[in-house]
Amino acid sequence: MFFSNNRWLAVLLLLASFVDPYTGTSGLIALLSSVLAARWLRFNYSYIISGTYTYNSLMVGLALGVYYNFNLQFFVVLVLAAVFTLLVSVWLANITLKSNTPFLSLPFIAGVWLVLLSTRTYSAIGLSDRGIYTINEIWHYGGEQMVNLYNTIEQIKLPSFVEVYFKSLGAIYFQYNIIAGVLIAIGLLLHSRIAFLLSLVGFMTGYLFYYFLQGNMAEVEYSYIGFNFILSAIAIGGFFLIPSTRSFLLVIISTPLIVLLINAIGGLLAVYQLPMYSLPFTLMVMLLMFTLRLRNAGSQPELVYQQNYSPEKNLYKHLNQKERFQHDTYFHIQLPFYGKWSVSQAHEGKLTHKEDWKYAWDFVVTDDNSRTFRLPGTDVTDFYCYNLPVLAPAAGYIVEALDGIEDNAIGNVNLERNWGNTIIIKHSELLYSKLSHLKEGSFKVKAGDYVKKGELLATCGNSGRSPEPHIHFQLQSTPYIGSKTLLHPISYYISHHADKNIFHSFTHPQENELISRVVTNRLLKDAFNFVPGEIFHIETTDASKNKILLKWEAGVDAWNNAYLYCHHSKSTAWLVNNETLHYFTDFEGDRNSVLYYFYLAAHKILLGYYEHTEVKDTLPIQGLYSGGLKFIQDICAPFYVFLKSEYKSTFTAIDDPTHPSFIELHSSVTIRTGSFVKRQLEFELLLSDNKLQHLVIKEKGKTKNAQWVG
Repeated sequence: MFFSNNRWLAVLLLLASFVDPYTGTSGLIALLSSVLAARWLRFNYSYIISGTYTYNSLMVGLALGVYYNFNLQFFVVLVLAAVFTLLVSVWLANITLKSNTPFLSLPFIAGVWLVLLSTRTYSAIGLSDRGIYTINEIWHYGGEQMVNLYNTIEQIKLPSFVEVYFKSLGAIYFQYNIIAGVLIAIGLLLHSRIAFLLSLVGFMTGYLFYYFLQGNMAEVEYSYIGFNFILSAIAIGGFFLIPSTRSFLLVIISTPLIVLLINAIGGLLAVYQLPMYSLPFTLMVMLLMFTLRLRNAGSQPELVYQQNYSPEKNLYKHLNQKERFQHDTYFHIQLPFYGKWSVSQAHEGKLTHKEDWKYAWDFVVTDDNSRTFRLPGTDVTDFYCYNLPVLAPAAGYIVEALDGIEDNAIGNVNLERNWGNTIIIKHSELLYSKLSHLKEGSFKVKAGDYVKKGELLATCGNSGRSPEPHIHFQLQSTPYIGSKTLLHPISYYISHHADKNIFHSFTHPQENELISRVVTNRLLKDAFNFVPGEIFHIETTDASKNKILLKWEAGVDAWNNAYLYCHHSKSTAWLVNNETLHYFTDFEGDRNSVLYYFYLAAHKILLGYYEHTEVKDTLPIQGLYSGGLKFIQDICAPFYVFLKSEYKSTFTAIDDPTHPSFIELHSSVTIRTGSFVKRQLEFELLLSDNKLQHLVIKEKGKTKNAQWVG
């Protein structure tokens, strides 16, 4: 009901549900009945253990435990109602799956109404008088001490708003008292600061709107319908939507609609003497989620697509993914040549890259004096790039291979056949690459051929409108030689400078840059190639400095995501190896484990060795930093994130650049707010014999080591 899998919250909710033992017992029986029936009927096991199929049965049990006296007949009806609710849950789960809309508490409403309508004629099942003689019941549970405690709590004078808020929280689990509400509020705050804030915003909005309309405040104060505001706010503001200013505004806008629904539905159901319970919350959230999914992708407020069952995790991971991969493309386009080339003309170049053809590059080879030729430079063969290989920038089918145009003499151009010898490759329905001014007779492919990324196509020439040899390269959305250009990034490349190399990802090479493809290193590729089923043993020490042997296993999940799993800590780190980079995408488990530190240390590793090349990245701050400042950050996070993370990795040593047997790299993770560093970790990774060998972890003067031993 609180959209969480937090165990501490679960413990407090369990305690709250047993403040009235009868209610808690009834809920427990209904839950067990539902689980056993689901297992016996062999429903989807993952949906059973996650509670998707069974939480509505629990709510039915709690509700009926409040209504009826306990006897044999009641327990039989309770079990039947739980099974009925289970069946409705499975049915609705299948229906709503198609529209990706949550069914929420509809099965609970159906189960409770079934019992309330059917048992009116059964004299063996009687209504309970619990709650009428409260002091007597408390004396029965705990004697005089419990009564004194109850009286002490009752004498505490809370503002009406606060008291009703706590009682509304308790009412979610059919515990109509402040104690249960306080327990739930504490659990909610421990679980999620954002969810707690949303509960206050939602309840306050509904409460004030009732007052604004001069409604009957007794409906809010004594029927505890305010829990509809609380649940809706958490669901809309932080669970199904990424927490943000807009999601909070949507909560404030939708809550008055829930007020109207409460009064409208309440009037209709009064005819049949049926309670509405959480029906207004369910209808509003279902309506919003169904309609919001019909918008264009990326519309604000943004939907949660990878559910982490925590508003903070949803937000921090979303922000991190957006920052890391906002420029990523489905097809990775690489540079179409070997070695270092210069960009003689980039996008919107001053010579020919104009108007509809502005998103293109011209590449040449230069020497240390920035000349493109060796003296005398009067013949095409004097130019460094002439007759050098031209490669496929990505896999695809050759749709055009125009050959037969002679190379121009230096300084001359062919305006009639201005593109010269050209190859066009189809990568997808709306993505083509074009390479022009190729050498006549150098083609290694023909129309209809399939080529792999990096496959030799032809060689650089001087055909068409080309006064000197160069490669013209562009992306386009149609398969024609004269097609308009398409703005599309180069996936990865290195720019070379006098004192350093810079790694670029998903950006556009600039004019006069000296650039090259990333050439991978065999040692790095092998070390970070985690083959599914492969087992790794790592030796380290525990907190008492005792040696322990860890077992890691590489695998691939049902969605084709690669991961490393630590059997010792029950932790998982998901990763990607795209032949240019190794990088981690997520982590779940023990954040004091060696696997977590490896996830940090090797968060993003370039698989080619380039001296003085720094690779940067960011990490979600969830789990990286804790304490009072993180508490404040969680509250502010939907509106402003002031805690920032930074990851850096760089190579520090290699024994042989050509055929290395040893590489050392250094990485760091820094958490800062402004210029103030709040946490910093330093790592060293040693690679040899084509595998990882050693990890050194340093923080606050302390050092921890992990050794790969098999």
